[in-house]
Amino acid sequence: MAGHSAYEERSLRADGQGAQQGDAVTPDRLQAAMRDHLRGGALEHARAAADLFAPHNGHSSGLSLLVEAALEMGYLQMARLALADDAGKTPPDEVALIRARIAQAQGDLVAARAILVAAIEAAPNHAAARRALAEVMVAMGTAADARSVLAHLGAPPGATAAE
Repeated sequence: MAGHSAYEERSLRADGQGAQQGDAVTPDRLQAAMRDHLRGGALEHARAAADLFAPHNGHSSGLSLLVEAALEMGYLQMARLALADDAGKTPPDEVALIRARIAQAQGDLVAARAILVAAIEAAPNHAAARRALAEVMVAMGTAADARSVLAHLGAPPGATAAE
């Protein structure tokens, strides 16, 4: 494969087909391909691999997997670009979690908290946003307040935590 980089030779093409004839497309290969493409700066190919990998992890979209992998690899800018390139393909509640995760990775816990509070106010039963907010509050050192904040978020005005 002259002219192709090593990550392209080891990974999947954007259409999800193995780069080598007869390559088995498994969840492990999809995850490896996503990471290989991120390392090579091929965001479109990384997203394609992530979208194919997502159903194996119970996700409807590969964006959250792609962003988390990029953040784990230290590619904050790549994570931001992936979110910016999403073009509305990912559900808004998942986008809020991703935005908060990126803010958290940047060290902006105040922004992460604000994003999650707004997400919970918009969708009070969004358990993942509540869990993420609790994690952010622990990171902020306000874990003692987490239970009362989480109990009141999304509740009708004047409601008590018992309602």
